[in-house]
Amino acid sequence: MKKVAIFFFIIPLLFTCSEYEEFNGVPIRQYAGSVIDFSSQYTTGDWSAAKALGKEDVYDESKHKNGYGDNINAWSSLTADGQREYLVLGFDTLQTVQIVEVYETWYPGAIDTVYIRNTQTQKWEIVYSKPASTDLPDTARVFRFFLPLETTYLADAIRLAINSPAVEGWNEIDAVAITGQRSKQD
Repeated sequence: MKKVAIFFFIIPLLFTCSEYEEFNGVPIRQYAGSVIDFSSQYTTGDWSAAKALGKEDVYDESKHKNGYGDNINAWSSLTADGQREYLVLGFDTLQTVQIVEVYETWYPGAIDTVYIRNTQTQKWEIVYSKPASTDLPDTARVFRFFLPLETTYLADAIRLAINSPAVEGWNEIDAVAITGQRSKQD
């Protein structure tokens, strides 16, 4: 009898409680449009944090090794392996996030945590966290990951936490893009 009572109590809860609300907006993919903060940059011109903005201009799938190598048009930290680094980049249009893409063009794999800023609460939400990849081949890559569930909140910024000492060499980033949905009113 207790099992039957529990069954009839729990089943209605399953249909009335939902942690996930579908967002019905307009699909959007956009590149970072502003630098909010950074731990360091090699110079204020070449290899600056601003070089991580906009569409990729170093990474090229059609080229041998995809544009792998030291390039003044990608962000690079002040030192090769001196400290943990971070980049905080903003996006022009508020949107949900389903996919994150980071164009790593030299010594990839140092990104170990990715945060997205919830515009409503202004809090940073971790959307990716794994140890740095120390065994990647010497080639540029698009570090792409899909969130298990698209965010139910709108985001306006991303923070990349970079374990530079774990991946020997200059960890260079060419571009950062997010894909999700924007509001129909925008």
